[in-house]
Amino acid sequence: MEFFDVVKERRSIRHYEEGFVVPFDDIKKILEAGMFAPSAMRRFPWEFLVITDQVILQKIEKEHQYASFASSAGVMIAVCEKESVSHAGMGVLDVAMASQNIMLAAHALGYGTCFCGVYPETHEKFNELLQVPKDVRVIGLISLGKPIEIKPTPARYNEFKVHVNRW
Repeated sequence: MEFFDVVKERRSIRHYEEGFVVPFDDIKKILEAGMFAPSAMRRFPWEFLVITDQVILQKIEKEHQYASFASSAGVMIAVCEKESVSHAGMGVLDVAMASQNIMLAAHALGYGTCFCGVYPETHEKFNELLQVPKDVRVIGLISLGKPIEIKPTPARYNEFKVHVNRW
């Protein structure tokens, strides 16, 4: 898939083929793409928790008001920040950039994703639910699965959002 097509065609997917199993080799490729994201001072504060356990996925559905599709996706990736590694509070941005790479890589491989934000409102609740260490905080959850919906690619370029040299 051509790069600009991947960027433009990626959409948030909330309907997945139930029972489809994403091969772990693909998950590994997707996570590797995340690990190629830029990071402030090359600290790489991200940590990833791959969740495939249906019991945990169903708990996520109950606890996150916008993740009702977690168990049908089959995989959720908790994207986390190890605060002790972050540089000058930039860890959340580092994790956000890694998340974008993850979603683009997944789309390029034919999978659907949806980012469900956790930080800052509910990260304590999800830290507890997912039993992450104290110096790690969950920033978001990314669903991953075989999509059963196709969304159109809208026109998004808006020249009124672009300013050159001065506002």
